[in-house]
Amino acid sequence: MPDRAAAGSHPKPHAVRRRASYTLTESAIGPLLVAMSEGKLIAIKFGVDERRLPEALGALDRELRGGFALERDERALAVTVRRLRAYLDGRRAELGLPFDVSWVPGFRRGVLLEVARVPRGAVASYGEIARRAGRPNAFRAVGNAMRTNPIPLVIPCHRIVASGGRIGGFGGGLEMKRRLLRLEGAAGWTEAPV
Repeated sequence: MPDRAAAGSHPKPHAVRRRASYTLTESAIGPLLVAMSEGKLIAIKFGVDERRLPEALGALDRELRGGFALERDERALAVTVRRLRAYLDGRRAELGLPFDVSWVPGFRRGVLLEVARVPRGAVASYGEIARRAGRPNAFRAVGNAMRTNPIPLVIPCHRIVASGGRIGGFGGGLEMKRRLLRLEGAAGWTEAPV
């Protein structure tokens, strides 16, 4: 039976909250919190285990602006979790998972959609993503959007590098970014720090 999560902030009175299911899973890169609504991913969070779950749910509810009623339901996410784990184990070449960022505001949403177009084995620079998103000088804003990417791995912010192919940053840490780029056989990046 699903568990209801009392998670932090709440939407405005009379606002309709969309139902969302979440679960925790172990993976080759550590524990993950995975959340979906209406068959589409809305969040993947690194390093969340049972101990960190209450804090992580509160933060996720704030990030989602209180627009989703989060409910624990392993069965609802079973197929998605299997695909994520197979990808991270190197047994699956593409994730091919649908996602929803309709709740993300303007430019940040545009950046996320551009990043989602960067294919496995490739990298793009922050500046290139800024140009694709229609604001060529906004490379720092692209970095901020990557820092707050709600669905890493599926929206592959690990494929975004600094100018000259330097590795740049990553919310999961640089070692995880290197590991993911190697797993995908990505070319066009260097180990040199920013």
